[in-house]
Amino acid sequence: MRPTAKEGAEPDGVWAQSAKIAFRFLFVAVAVIAAGWAVSNMRQVPPDSRAVVLRFGSPVREQRAGLLIAWPKPIEEVVLLPSADRQIELRINRFDRDFAAPADTNAQPLGLATGPAANAIPGFDMSDDPRQNAGFLLTGDSSVVHLQATLFYQIINPIDYLIAADHVGPALERLFIASAVSVCAARDLDTILVARPEASATADESAKREQLRADLMNAVNDRLKDLADQGAGLGVTVSRVDLVAAIPTGAKTEFDRVLVVTQAAEQDMAEARTEAEIDAQRAKRESDSIVAQAAAQAQEQVDDAKTRTAATAALAGEAPGLSRETLLNRLYYDRIGSILAKAGSVETIDRAGGSHIILPGPDQK
Repeated sequence: MRPTAKEGAEPDGVWAQSAKIAFRFLFVAVAVIAAGWAVSNMRQVPPDSRAVVLRFGSPVREQRAGLLIAWPKPIEEVVLLPSADRQIELRINRFDRDFAAPADTNAQPLGLATGPAANAIPGFDMSDDPRQNAGFLLTGDSSVVHLQATLFYQIINPIDYLIAADHVGPALERLFIASAVSVCAARDLDTILVARPEASATADESAKREQLRADLMNAVNDRLKDLADQGAGLGVTVSRVDLVAAIPTGAKTEFDRVLVVTQAAEQDMAEARTEAEIDAQRAKRESDSIVAQAAAQAQEQVDDAKTRTAATAALAGEAPGLSRETLLNRLYYDRIGSILAKAGSVETIDRAGGSHIILPGPDQK
């Protein structure tokens, strides 16, 4: 007869032992999985990031860089976001549509092209269809300008940013376009880019061009603040705006031609000023020479006059060592001969007597 197991004793056999071992391994595996699940949301937040903890889908707290301990999923979920000082780049795609005309490698240098080659210069062409000109903006002086823009923003409210999620980029793009329309409409073309050098060279115009980026950034941030006040904030702030402004291709070509003509005119003016300066310096040298010669001749004449009048001056001053009568007689005897020699005839009359003596003078031919 087959032996029977005792009542209350565990069944023996290979299958029973295998079942025990299997259940033990399963228990250990479940324990390990449970332990892993319990610590699944324990992680290290990188220095350039921060974490937002969601409990059943609702934000409950924010964790900066460091060790993060949270309940495992699906109780809590951890979302990593960039840190507050990290800038995120956003390209304004609406202004980046391909307006550019194909370039012609055989085109003449910029500003000198004529005919069909003039329209082959790379740029941004306007279309006859107004809907295709979304990348162009109207300025305050009724000019047209194209902007290529890149925004750099920072996350200041992670919860609002997480709620907005995929809507942040399109919303920022719309806000920037609205701000660019208003800012450009309040400016003329020369305060946006250098279109006319003769009108854009002033310090005031240059300062306004530098201020354009700041004005756009402030306008976008003001609109973001208005959204936050209405309870629909995006949780971001714009920290920088990069711009590349341009005018339509045809207008650019004409502006370049005007620039070439202006530069040629300025060069001619500079040459004329140089020649005028040379003539002025030559005239000044000649004038100085004439003045010096005149001064020397005048001094020579003065010295000669002083020499001729020295005796008279001495007589007037009664020079020491000579009596006045003697000096008068000497002057008379020295000069009377030359005077009488020049006379055609000489008649002498005695002041004391009544007789006259007539002396013949030299023969006159």
